[in-house]
Amino acid sequence: MRRWLTERLHRQKQLITGSLAGMIVLGLVATLLEFTVFYLIIKVGFISNGALAAIVTLSVQAVIQSVTWLRLPGQLPDIEHEGELDDSMTTIKVAPNMTAVWTYALGSLESDRTWIEMLLGLLALPQRLCSAAWFTWQRHQQLSAVVIEPCAAVIRLLHKEAERVELKVIAAEIKTDDLTGVIRQVSLIDGVVFLTRKSIGLSLANRLVEDIEDWKKKKTAEKEQQA
Repeated sequence: MRRWLTERLHRQKQLITGSLAGMIVLGLVATLLEFTVFYLIIKVGFISNGALAAIVTLSVQAVIQSVTWLRLPGQLPDIEHEGELDDSMTTIKVAPNMTAVWTYALGSLESDRTWIEMLLGLLALPQRLCSAAWFTWQRHQQLSAVVIEPCAAVIRLLHKEAERVELKVIAAEIKTDDLTGVIRQVSLIDGVVFLTRKSIGLSLANRLVEDIEDWKKKKTAEKEQQA
């Protein structure tokens, strides 16, 4: 399972790199378009001097970027769940998935937003893309820092049980001094499902189970060919 997890994380980091590249390109294009629009509005309507208008435009964009950056931790926070562990309540942190990151970057598609909210969201699109790119780069670093052995042990247990596994059971089976940290790293793996109704439990999505089975068949076939 450790070899599978190593390969899985490598593929996931490749996808993260692709997402990062996409966000950077979209962010640069959106920033350039926004600069052009703001520059023309400021130059035509307020400041005739081109250089000064450009400085003011860059200042406005910088302010929007700073505010967006400061709000990023609140927009894409770890989801916290309270669970009983060792006869006490423990906070388990679950990392947001990349779908949530892209939704944040491109803006909400909720239809009940006012036109003012939609306008403000559109104006901050370049800054959100840049902030999301930074968040994605951090996610890549977090994936690189995943400790394989305990995380693989958790995945092995979930795969073996083939159903919801309670946090208490995981704590009893997995020997580690930092279970909450291990669970946080496990939450980075695409396909691990957290079930939080009444109590905290974990399971594997079907696509992850299929990936494990396909990997096992592939390795078995390779061994047979070598023999």
